[in-house]
Parts: sequence; C-alpha cells; structure tokens
Amino acid sequence: MKARRPTLSANTKSDSTPPERADLYALMAGEHAQLDKLLDKAASDGGAIDSEAYQDFRERLLKHIRIEERILLPMAERKRGEPISIAGQLRLDHGALAALLMLPPADYAFRAIRAVLDAHNPLEEVEGGVYDQCESLAGSEIAEVMAQIAATPRVPVSPWVNSPKVLAAARRVLARAGHDPALLGPLEDEFR
Repeated sequence: MKARRPTLSANTKSDSTPPERADLYALMAGEHAQLDKLLDKAASDGGAIDSEAYQDFRERLLKHIRIEERILLPMAERKRGEPISIAGQLRLDHGALAALLMLPPADYAFRAIRAVLDAHNPLEEVEGGVYDQCESLAGSEIAEVMAQIAATPRVPVSPWVNSPKVLAAARRVLARAGHDPALLGPLEDEFR
C-alpha cells in the first residue's frame, strides 16, 4: 500500500518523505530534511553557533532555491502555459530566505529562517504540491530535468552583514512575504 503524503492541513516535517516517491520529489524533499538538520546543528550546540554547519546550510539553501527558481518553476510554467498557482508565494519566500541569509548567525535569524521554512516547505511537499506538480508536468522530460538539477552549480555566498540596515531590509522582505517581521525581534535590541 502506498503511503499517503502529508496534506496542507497536516503539521508535518520534511523528513516524512515516503520512500516510494519518484526521483524529483525524493530529491527535493530529501534536501529539505538535510537542510533542517544543518540548521538545527548550526543553532543548537549548547548555545554556541556552529559556523561551519551554518555556512553549509547557507550554500545548500541558496542552491536549492536556484533549482526551484531556474529549473522547476520555469519548466512548470512552460508546460502549463501559466505559473503554478502558488509560484508567487514561493518566490516571496525565497526572497525572504535570501535576505535572512545575509544576517549573522544569531538566534533571531535562526528563528525567522525556521518559521519561513516551516510555512514554505509543506507547500512544496504536500500531496498535489509543487513537487508533485513539477514531477507530473515533467513527464517524459523528467530525466532531463534531473540532469539539470544535478548540473546546478554551487551558489557563491556573500559574508553575512551585521548592520541595522540589513536587519531592517530583512524585516521588510519578511513582511512582504506574509511572515511576521517581529520574528527578528526589536531592531534596536540587536545593536546595543
């Protein structure tokens, strides 16, 4: 019997990917689970920040976003003749995540990144979600899509910036994407 995938009403984590899913779904949802582990490792070493895990997380998340933005969403739009219905929200979330990755590794940044990912990942992983749609739309081109994903280069990652301007910009981008900018805490508290 095939395991049922999570639905939008379920509060599930990325590591619940059923093993019998096709390659695209398994690859992308598996990457979510690996990113979750890296973020947890970066943030939870007895209060100390694991800078190496955070750097790996930043690089891998940006590559993951690149795959979705440059391969999956354009392929789906080409096949459908219009964007996937939630493509706009996905792009706003991607922008928010990219802005948050510019912040230094600190509890407020980790808290905001986790909140965005917890809202974002289910949109891609649920039954009938983005990964299901992309896999179905790829059809006979799935091997080509998988080859493009495999060939996606690493994204260069800029050093983080500890500045009130960057924090204020991240708050604005979070709000624009529909997330609570208060996740980043009071602006003035971070720069005393």
